Amino acid sequence: MKIVTVAVICIFATVLCKLFSKDNKEYALYIKIAAAVGIMSSAIILISPVAEMVNDIFARSGADDTYINILFKALGICYITQFAFDICKDSGENALATQLETVGKISLIILALPLFESLMDVVVTLYGM
Repeated sequence: MKIVTVAVICIFATVLCKLFSKDNKEYALYIKIAAAVGIMSSAIILISPVAEMVNDIFARSGADDTYINILFKALGICYITQFAFDICKDSGENALATQLETVGKISLIILALPLFESLMDVVVTLYGM
């Protein structure tokens, strides 16, 4: 039922943006940002049971907590980057959006470095180097 609420908010925000876009473009932008924040808040609420389930799966597997932390941090970086990217792009700031996307990708690479290090340790152990 949440998706119906989100869809109605999106349609309502779209209609308001179209009404304000001719005369007051800054109001249209504020409406877009407010709607986007509301929708992302709703998405976070919806995803919390999934996060708990993934935590349970990792706990049962006996895997290191570092991996689950990296997974959730990577998801957070992806969602935040995409959210800000879309706002910059909608505002006509394509150069800022592209720079933000690049920084997001670099952040993911930096975050994944411990995973690459663990992978290399496994490879070295398997090959006995």
